[in-house]
Amino acid sequence: MTVAAPIRVLSDAVINQIAAGEVVERPASVLKELVENAVDAGAARIEVDVVDGGRRLVRVRDDGSGMDRDNALLSIERHATSKLRELKDLDSIVTMGFRGEALAAIAAVSQFTLITNRAESPAGTEILVFGGRVQEVRDAGAPPGTDIAVRNLFFNVPARRKFLRSAQTEFNHLRQAFLLQALGHIDIAFSLRADDADVYRLPACHDLQERIRDLYGAEVADHLQPIRFGSGTVTIGGYAGLPPCSRTDREWQVVFINGRPSGSPVINFAIQTAYRDVLPGGRYAPVFLQVDLPSDLVDVNVHPAKKEVRFRRPTEVRDVVIEAIRQAITGPELPGSKRAARSPDRGQGRSVPPVPAPKADAPPAPKSAAPIPTPPVGVIQSRLDWTPLPDSSQELPPAAKSPWSEYRLLGRVGGLYVVLETGEGLVLLDPRAAHERVIYERLLGGLEKGKVPAQGLLPPATVTLSPMQAVAMRKHLGLLRSMGFGVAEFGRDAFLVDALPVWIADVAAGSLLSDLADGLMQGGKMAAREWAQSLIAAIAGRQAMGLQRELTETELHALVRDLARAEMPYTSPRGKPTVILLSFRELNRKFGRE
Repeated sequence: MTVAAPIRVLSDAVINQIAAGEVVERPASVLKELVENAVDAGAARIEVDVVDGGRRLVRVRDDGSGMDRDNALLSIERHATSKLRELKDLDSIVTMGFRGEALAAIAAVSQFTLITNRAESPAGTEILVFGGRVQEVRDAGAPPGTDIAVRNLFFNVPARRKFLRSAQTEFNHLRQAFLLQALGHIDIAFSLRADDADVYRLPACHDLQERIRDLYGAEVADHLQPIRFGSGTVTIGGYAGLPPCSRTDREWQVVFINGRPSGSPVINFAIQTAYRDVLPGGRYAPVFLQVDLPSDLVDVNVHPAKKEVRFRRPTEVRDVVIEAIRQAITGPELPGSKRAARSPDRGQGRSVPPVPAPKADAPPAPKSAAPIPTPPVGVIQSRLDWTPLPDSSQELPPAAKSPWSEYRLLGRVGGLYVVLETGEGLVLLDPRAAHERVIYERLLGGLEKGKVPAQGLLPPATVTLSPMQAVAMRKHLGLLRSMGFGVAEFGRDAFLVDALPVWIADVAAGSLLSDLADGLMQGGKMAAREWAQSLIAAIAGRQAMGLQRELTETELHALVRDLARAEMPYTSPRGKPTVILLSFRELNRKFGRE
């Protein structure tokens, strides 16, 4: 028989180490907590030094407000903070940190040195802590601000230290934590040194895209579109990436909620939904999202490391994020487009170098396409000709934002793909995927404008729904009529269907209306739109499947121009790429010319 151990109160040392397990997972956690404190102290410059992936040293220096001796000693006590006074203050947290346990938890599992000074003080304070025990407190000559060095993390907790990974792995986590802080506070200058070598030196800036360019490079920054959208309560800003720029993980997807780098399943779902018909499965576009809403509508105190938040109105946040991203990636023109090059106020993205005008004997356009302006003769000495898109003075939809303003048809590859030369490089085009995108947007355009052609049913169908389905159906009858449904109430929970949109006229009205009612119950208008878009995508795919023959050159020119007018020319509605872009810069790099 086993005798239960007596209950005892834990010592402060054990309590601190347990708290460290929640707050300090690895060196990257130390960097995060120290940088957040520097931000809250009003720093204009933050310098980070790490050695051996942070296992031997993580040091953060700032030029913030600093502390006097009494406050410095209090800062390493558990639950000592200047950012929270009462429980109700949790409803309006605006600082990065607030629990008052980070420094105590870090000091409990490291060799910890804190040097701090206020601008008006004659001398600063230096505190040495060894495994949670204060060893020495003394005056120190120091500039205004705070300098914290954390050495030999988990030296006194072998069970935790053995779970640290290699120096390179830990540095990768450190670097990611640094990037989040640098992106979240672009008005602060940051630097990162690893093993006495400079990794980043970032000046303060006023534009998030500048900071993204410094951290991720021009290839990512030039494929971003600005996000500016709001619902009155929720405001969305930042940048959304266009489909040609994507990767197989979410490293380029960063979310800030009221300035705090954090996440939420609601936000992740919204980003995934916004790109669902644009990217193939397993690909993720860069998204740098800033979500702002009243502090009393978001709970930041739900995760030990403050990595996740909870919203009081999650449905509203989800819908606003989806709409914001969709407008960003299908609304403004792309960098490098003809309109973008003309725009005097963009200031972002690349301009297209002038491309020679086409020859007079360019392939004739089909009657359905806008006429091609007559070009000067003999500009290009080549057997193939440049073919411009219709000039801006002619009828051209506002969403003409393909990655080419003029192109030259070079030929076909493998009987399946088409090769174009543009002012930016080479474009490989899949005609079937492009045709699918064109059909999809034509059908979707009618849906968005409420001009979907309908086909009458003879005889009309009577559909009886459950009471809950009937309530949802009555609420959205106007929406359904704009989508091409002829639906009217026909009794208590019954509806008369006398017309269906032409693209689903062959579907049984009973099961169709029941499925649609279920979607309306769950997500309202958003669910109905998504249901319709998914169905239209399937129909576009079936129609494009009929494109088995090889297109003539005239048909190819018409398809290229139709794709250029598409809101999202890069992918089919099922997320498959319509084009693959090879810029001259990339070609030069592959051939060793850079």
